[in-house]
Amino acid sequence: MNLSGSSPFRLVFYRQTSPPGLGINLKVTLLCAHCLLERAVNQIKLATDDPELQMEVITEMMKFLGKNFSEESVPSHIGTDRDLIVQRMTGKDPYEELKQLSNTMALGILPELYQLVDEAGDANSQFRTATLIAAAANAIEFDVSGREFSLDELRDILGNVEADLAIDEIKEFMDLCRNVSEVVYLMDNAGEVVLDMILIREIKKLGPKVYAVVKGGPILNDATMTDAKDVSLSECADKVYSTGAAAIGVNLERASDEFKDLLSNSELIVAKGMGNYESMTEIEPTSPVVHIMRTKCLPVADHVGTPRDKNVVKIRRLN
Repeated sequence: MNLSGSSPFRLVFYRQTSPPGLGINLKVTLLCAHCLLERAVNQIKLATDDPELQMEVITEMMKFLGKNFSEESVPSHIGTDRDLIVQRMTGKDPYEELKQLSNTMALGILPELYQLVDEAGDANSQFRTATLIAAAANAIEFDVSGREFSLDELRDILGNVEADLAIDEIKEFMDLCRNVSEVVYLMDNAGEVVLDMILIREIKKLGPKVYAVVKGGPILNDATMTDAKDVSLSECADKVYSTGAAAIGVNLERASDEFKDLLSNSELIVAKGMGNYESMTEIEPTSPVVHIMRTKCLPVADHVGTPRDKNVVKIRRLN
């Protein structure tokens, strides 16, 4: 993969499009207004105990949403601006401590999860188990203090993930991995990034190199380069990249040229979580995209075509 020069696919990648098989571009709905504001309040409370500062931040937030929330808004993009307002006005990353705890707790169960994969049987079964673990990562609350997992409980969690798998294209995903030389893996949250390393290992067994991508700065509880170092992601992935921006999902207007070149030259993209899903509906990638996530909100569930709180492994194919 050549990242040194301009990509011949750059103009194609920037073109806005309606994703094949996924409906129209995902824009905000009425429910998004409530979610955006509720999460803003939660972040403000995490960032500061000062009631005067809390009121200043939420007042600024209301002004911002009043000016910028419209039927053309992309949930992940407007959510990015919301988070950056909180960080700018409080001088703090609200999720910093929770992310550290999440990584520590996830690392604590990593050996047991590797064991679950290794005992799954043949290569197909091991790949499937690793993919289910990656999907389960959205459902496990790593930031609950004192939380511990037993091997039996982890088996139960995986069983529930299998039962809640509303869209299952794991076999097709595995076939794609066998036929490419490189995979770009867009990471999601801290803690979750540890469980993704299990799937990265299985992808690499099939032949391709895997390039992991974390966020370019603090945003939500998403994994950054700091988290990548804390969990030794570079020991699993062939190389770790940054998006070059503190932004939810994929935001090409804010991303670095290096990251945009990485995407536009990709052979296969694995995109974890709803933020990556929401934002990827705004662009036309030059390679298939495997979305692995849990439909935690109704607008995303409706867009995917599943009930809420279901697990999805869905491939967005090229036209």
